[in-house]
Amino acid sequence: MYDDTLIIFVSDHGDMMGDHYHWRKTYPYEGSTHVPYIVKWPAADHIAPGKIDAPVELRDILPTFLDVADVTIPADMDGRSLLPLAKGTETNWRKYLDLEHATCYSDDNYWCALTDGKIKYVWRIHTGTEELFDLTKDPQELHNAVNDKKYKKQLEEMRNEMIRHLSERGEEFVKDEQLVVREKTMLYGPNYPEKQ
Repeated sequence: MYDDTLIIFVSDHGDMMGDHYHWRKTYPYEGSTHVPYIVKWPAADHIAPGKIDAPVELRDILPTFLDVADVTIPADMDGRSLLPLAKGTETNWRKYLDLEHATCYSDDNYWCALTDGKIKYVWRIHTGTEELFDLTKDPQELHNAVNDKKYKKQLEEMRNEMIRHLSERGEEFVKDEQLVVREKTMLYGPNYPEKQ
């Protein structure tokens, strides 16, 4: 039974544990966002143990289970199966993960972020503050590289990715190809239907 079983071990979120002087979740830092993601594949899939250096997320769990069970994955499902990635046949994997949180404990908790696991860009929606972390050189995110000249190109690239990512939400988030500072928090999805 064990040989025929797919097991995925993950966590929902971290709890900061004092990182950046914060406790609980809701922050864009690794202590809150980086979680374990361990997969034990069925023996029939012939996947060698190892680490995959690609941004994967919790939304990939259900498509992965469906794929391993040889069930068709609905086209409109969020996430993607990890099976082709693990087999080394995936050639068009996502470049970044998107992270997001609405106002919770403070106004500063309203943010969006993008990361590939090596670099992270954070956009604070209420203040317009940006953060850029080189996770390879600064895994504890102690230095905001937004004003560092050597990161100017990466900052522009990440900001443009965020503009592209948020532009589908309309002018409340991106106007004239610029990120918009919002005074109000949107506590529901941008495509959530209006109350009847």
